[in-house]
Order: sequence, then structure tokens, then C-alpha cells
Amino acid sequence: MVNFFRKIRYSFFLEGKTGKYLKYAFGEILLVVIGILIAVYINTNREESLQKQYTISVFEQIRNDLINDSIKLSDDIQKIVTNNQLIVDMLNDRLPESFYANINETTYDDPDVRPIRSLCTDFVNFLPNTKGHELLKSLNSRDLVNDSLTNEIMRYYSQLETALPEYNKVTIEVSKKNIQEYKQYTWFENWALGIYDPQFVKYLKEDPDNRKRLAEFYTYSSVNETYWKTLRQTTQELISRIEQEVKLSQ
Repeated sequence: MVNFFRKIRYSFFLEGKTGKYLKYAFGEILLVVIGILIAVYINTNREESLQKQYTISVFEQIRNDLINDSIKLSDDIQKIVTNNQLIVDMLNDRLPESFYANINETTYDDPDVRPIRSLCTDFVNFLPNTKGHELLKSLNSRDLVNDSLTNEIMRYYSQLETALPEYNKVTIEVSKKNIQEYKQYTWFENWALGIYDPQFVKYLKEDPDNRKRLAEFYTYSSVNETYWKTLRQTTQELISRIEQEVKLSQ
């Protein structure tokens, strides 16, 4: 093909048709430029398409992370709600005498009894999945993604990184402090090993120190309950937002 065009130019040149030669040469250059532009356009579109597909895959990874987080949050919230309600019931003397009387070596591990063994020493330490977020940060650092959904996701994880450690930290510190204080009691070793000890049951029922610890722990845990519920709602809303975006992009 190149030889064909070259022969045409050469014939124009030999025949002294300079004007036609220049027009033809210009047309040939124009065709080459157009070809280059088309190739660049196709390549650019291909790169944009691949980038779009990769961005969607990143959003899908974030969605999967958030779905798993939402499931974990629901389990944690149920645990917090149950524990907080038990604390309130104990502080308000709503648990009947029969409840404590029925605790023995056999029932000590029952689902209804087990939670009271660690009401002010147990805590929820939520750690979100961040694989998708890390991928998105990598994309965003190259200015490849900049839209409202990306900004919303970035704000979500930024707030999580700021607030979540504080909420985790408070109940962990109070729990550790209570465990340290438990060491003074004769029932501590049995409690640590999960072995029934009537002195521990008596402590739960009658000791003023237990009430103080429960009240202090509830002060923080009730705040955590509110935060965890709000976080779950925000997480679920973000999942819906990502699913809408992915659906529109397909």
C-alpha cells in the first residue's frame, strides 16, 4: 500500500504536476494524522473502559466489605443491647431471687446465665474490612476517580478511622480495669476459668462494688450502643448507594 501511494506521488512529480503533487502529499499527511488520531481515540476509549471496569470492581469490593461489616455490626449490637438490658435490670433489682437461686454448676453455662458473668468485663471491638477502601485510595491518589460516591466513601472511612478507635478504646480500658480489680476477690481464679463459684454469684447479687462497676460500664456501653446503631444505618445506606452506582454502570 505504501509503495502504491509512493508511485502516484512519483508520477505527479515526473509529469511536473507540482500542484497536484503537493495536494496529494498534503492529503496523504492528513490521512496519516487522521489515522493516528483514530488510533489514539480508540486506545483512550479502551483505557477508559478498562479503568471504568476496574473502578466498578473496586466499588464491588467495598460493597462486599460493608456487607460483612454490617453483619458483624448486627451481631455486636445484639450483644450490646442484651448486656445493657441486663445491667439495667440488675441495677433496678428486676431480676427475681429465683434467677440467682437457680445458678449452680449445671446452669452456670446456660445462655441466660452466661452473659451476667462478664457484664462489665466484656466489650465489642469492631474492626472494619478495609481492602476495598485501600484499593480506592490507590485509585484516588492517581486522580483517576473523583465523583460524589468516591467522596462519600472516603468521608465514611475517614470518620470511621477517627471515631471508631475512641469508642473501642473506652470500653476496653474499663473492662481491663474491672478485671484488675476482680483480682482482690477469692473467686477470681474460678471466674477467670469459667468455673461456678457461689461467692461470685453472691457478689453479683449483693456487693455494692458490683453495682458501681455495672453503672460505670453502662455509662460508656449505652453510648456505644447508640454509635453502633448509627454506624450500621450509615453502612447500610452506603451499601445501597454503591449498588445503585454499580447497576447504572453495567
